[in-house]
Amino acid sequence: MCLSDFRGASEHVSAVPKMIQAEDPDFIFYCGGSMKGEKRLLEYETARRFHSKPDLESPAIRQEIEQDTEHLQKFLLALADSQKIVYAVPGYNDAPEALYFKTIYNYAHIYPNLRPAHEMMHREDQFMVAGFGGDMTLSEDNREFVLQYSRTWVEFALRRLEYFPGEKILLFHSPPVCRLDLAENGHCGVLLINELIESVSPKLVLCGRATSGQGTVKLGGSVVVNPGPFFQGHYVIIDYPSLDVQFKNIKSL
Repeated sequence: MCLSDFRGASEHVSAVPKMIQAEDPDFIFYCGGSMKGEKRLLEYETARRFHSKPDLESPAIRQEIEQDTEHLQKFLLALADSQKIVYAVPGYNDAPEALYFKTIYNYAHIYPNLRPAHEMMHREDQFMVAGFGGDMTLSEDNREFVLQYSRTWVEFALRRLEYFPGEKILLFHSPPVCRLDLAENGHCGVLLINELIESVSPKLVLCGRATSGQGTVKLGGSVVVNPGPFFQGHYVIIDYPSLDVQFKNIKSL
């Protein structure tokens, strides 16, 4: 099972146990996007436009961070309580980085089935799972207002991928450049992900963020899947190793 972009849709939290019970997946892959982060994103983009310093300590932003922390906690707990193995990466708006990782690592200490995948590699019987969340850019890094990582950082974090034998599943928040990368404000595909796919030939690539990019596409020998946003109820069931894909919505449960 794969899902992405919860974005604080509290009305869907209660549907998570029912969804997981109905589908009974072996693994849950979550491509990030738990927080709304709207005020932080606006502050960041405005500061960049006017070449000023963004203010993380404004009362409105501090309040939004508190609310987003609750969204993140509730959704991670809903997934972890299933006792299914959950692999997760952070989304573009899941900032500040320290808050996200402190939360997920604390829960992973209590729930060993919750496995943070960002910059990590995990071995399963049939495949290896590796992940990288947030956005990727040529040179810019940001950890406070959005999660944005430079090409140099990404390449260093995932440099060992090519040495792992066997089949690989890669988990990203951002999509590669393809027809699955259409978001609200245009295309959000990352060419570096295309390059990674070409160099390490994963069997399956899972991504999110592109809210209008639900679907599957084949890049080389790899199948890429965007489940569509979970804040609209979308998720996907993937049979492995056949890679038969079924797009579903919690409204049909």
